[in-house]
Amino acid sequence: MLYCEYDPARGSSLCRWKIVFHGNFPKNQKFITTISISEEKEMKRNTLMLIVGLVITASMILAACQPAPAETPAEPPAVEEPAADTPAAEEPTAQEPVAEEPTAEEPVMSERDPVVRYAVLEDMTTTNVWALYDDTDSSFWNYLVTDVHWPSLYTLSDKRWDFIPMVAEGLPEPFVEEDGLFVSTIKLQDGLVWNDGSPLTAEDVAFTANTQLALRMGGNWLGQYNAEYLNKVEAVDDLNVKFYFNIEPGLSLWQYGTLQGNIVSSAYWAPKLADALAMVEGVDYESEDGIATVAEAIEIVQNMDNEGEPVFGEWMLNKWEVGAFSESVVNENNSAIGNKVEMYENGAFREVSPDGSYEFTAYGEPTGDKTLEYVTGPFFDSALYTVYNADAAVLALRNDDVDFILTPNGISQGFVDQLKTDDAITITTNKANGFRFLAFNYAREELADPILHQAIACMIDLDFLAERVLQGQALPVYTLVPEGLTFWHNKNVTRWCEGQDAKGRMETAVSMLKDAGYTWEVEPSWNEDRGGSVNYGEGLILPNGQPMPEYTLLAPSAGYDPLRATAGVYIEQWMSQLGMPVNAELTNFNNIISAVYETGDYDMFILGWGLTAFPDYLCDFFDQVGGNPYNYESPALAEKCVALYSETDMDAAQQIAMDIQVLLSEELPYITLFTTPMVDAFRNIEFPYTEVLDGIGPGYYGRPTLARALE
Repeated sequence: MLYCEYDPARGSSLCRWKIVFHGNFPKNQKFITTISISEEKEMKRNTLMLIVGLVITASMILAACQPAPAETPAEPPAVEEPAADTPAAEEPTAQEPVAEEPTAEEPVMSERDPVVRYAVLEDMTTTNVWALYDDTDSSFWNYLVTDVHWPSLYTLSDKRWDFIPMVAEGLPEPFVEEDGLFVSTIKLQDGLVWNDGSPLTAEDVAFTANTQLALRMGGNWLGQYNAEYLNKVEAVDDLNVKFYFNIEPGLSLWQYGTLQGNIVSSAYWAPKLADALAMVEGVDYESEDGIATVAEAIEIVQNMDNEGEPVFGEWMLNKWEVGAFSESVVNENNSAIGNKVEMYENGAFREVSPDGSYEFTAYGEPTGDKTLEYVTGPFFDSALYTVYNADAAVLALRNDDVDFILTPNGISQGFVDQLKTDDAITITTNKANGFRFLAFNYAREELADPILHQAIACMIDLDFLAERVLQGQALPVYTLVPEGLTFWHNKNVTRWCEGQDAKGRMETAVSMLKDAGYTWEVEPSWNEDRGGSVNYGEGLILPNGQPMPEYTLLAPSAGYDPLRATAGVYIEQWMSQLGMPVNAELTNFNNIISAVYETGDYDMFILGWGLTAFPDYLCDFFDQVGGNPYNYESPALAEKCVALYSETDMDAAQQIAMDIQVLLSEELPYITLFTTPMVDAFRNIEFPYTEVLDGIGPGYYGRPTLARALE
């Protein structure tokens, strides 16, 4: 599992791989290592500045006013059609579009608008699928255009992130044991074809998976087909593919791993990769020679030309002028075009094709009120991605030269202020899939008391912090699993003192501590004479009769992250109101990482995580087998996590995750604080929904398939 902390100084993410064994077996082999990588497909962090205090004001101004790239932005081609005489790209070439007209039975959108225009801030680097989903070329800018090219057996639905089929027939069946291996057979939908009309078969699935098992690439490939657990994959016939695992995989490895793995055309790639795969046949993956041989084979594969490669999604690349623009056109052979999608308030999901030949229903009966209903496009003939620098992109949107600005972290506040004055521009704000949090070192015995954590959480007014202190540059987070993950989110967890005013928070927190045996030399109280404020407590005495020692709260400096720096200062004050002797130390980010994850010499700290779609991070963060950097131990959590890691049933896993959220909201090893907004800006187009975790741009790459022209 990969969790990332965005580093604005690097322009990349400091990420922690947490490799865990998820299955029915002893969970006793784990390790954590820290690496620095570029943006990941699912783990995107953002940096938004705020104005609080003189130093922080200066920090925000500097951040908002960074100079644009020196390069002259590429001149966008005409709206009607991108430069007909555009020379071919010197780097990887595009897939050939289908020349044949679709058959009468195919759901063709006959009244599409000509083009939806996107501004991008960086160009693609490759269209080679093997490089794209390895660490080599994994980036937001590459996925904008190419991510729809390759299918997977299953995917996550729009908006709610429900687990649903893409090319599979129905939901997966339980595993059975065969000769010491755990086996599951997945059936594909009949009649699916690539854009060139060739059939999509079980052999495509088996070839893709076995290629990764042979090459053992990293990045997303590792998460999809991991040789540590997946033994082999076989095509039983054209429509049935059989997976063999060394252990019975839980949801993280199966539904949220292998079953969402990319699939390529074996007819196209098998002959091209034959020599490279022969190089690694029988190789010793642990030896120096073996490692070198595999690396050489991977380099060959990831640098192969992919001209004419069949693709599956609603869009296919038509033109690419390196450094200037790329254009995608509709793949009329895609089976999902015209499908109607319905989501219901009771949790049910339904998708049906226009002629009724395909229907999928799950998670309840599709009755009652609908929360979302739409028809799948595309509703444009082409999608144009033109490269600009940030300033030029904003100007292009204001001048109606583009319809949508795409960035991995949303539009910065400085640009939002420019754009919101134009009534023709729609601006939407959504929460990022991640959070900043306050954590404690349980090795400090006095800081291991959950009642103390609850009292601190009660004092921290998240709404006041986000809206008043951080000036709307943050959104409050009360739960470890965001509301946007509807299936996994527990809306009934304790939200400490939410909705109470300052007086109520102080009185509740003091009452909680007194009931637990805490006393004071001077007890905190409410002072009505000063217009309503807290008389700070002094000399907090622990239940054992000893005075609370002085502690240090580590938070990133204002130059690195003004949001957390400011939060650290305010949290120090809220703790001080309770009589806690705490000092906020704003320091270098790497100093915090070293103290928490290397030396263990810290008291409290503020950091942040980006999250995944499956919430096994509830257990990964607080590892009860291999240990965690907070020294937090919970037998109840350990028992629940064993169950979550090994569970293969979605409904059963959902209940376990709900229980874990309740437990963690009471014990509070983390106090969640806030997340940063993902702001999208667009014009001339509309979407069937705009409220979605991570936003339309950062989370869904601008979702050209659902974009419609405004009437």
